[in-house]
Amino acid sequence: MRTIAIAALALVAAPSLALAAAPAGPVAPPALAGLAADPELEGKVQVAITQQRLEAGASLAEHRQPYIRHLFVASGQLKVSNLVTGEEQLVGAGEMATEAAGDWHMAKAVGDEPVEIYVIDQLPATDAAATVGGL
Repeated sequence: MRTIAIAALALVAAPSLALAAAPAGPVAPPALAGLAADPELEGKVQVAITQQRLEAGASLAEHRQPYIRHLFVASGQLKVSNLVTGEEQLVGAGEMATEAAGDWHMAKAVGDEPVEIYVIDQLPATDAAATVGGL
């Protein structure tokens, strides 16, 4: 597992990214350069990205985090379930899902191939004790 801490707010614009049809092979995470950051949050938010692999058919345990979390699927298909609202989302290569802060979630690799994901945590810059990437 590799963690990259980024002391910028580049990912606040991530939900507005338009995603094309899922490509056939692995996909690189979205580029952070050129994304507009919210000036009101400048220096107040830290973004941490963790790369993880989930084997075909494997599930992540129920979890929740106190901050917004984005999941970028680089390859495979991931089913993300919000255990509070009952909402389920199938996320393929090149697509993103967002987990709400405080809600319980779980995820499962669906299909015959492993899932490569980038877990993107958005947390206050002052919260040095926050756990990032822990699913």
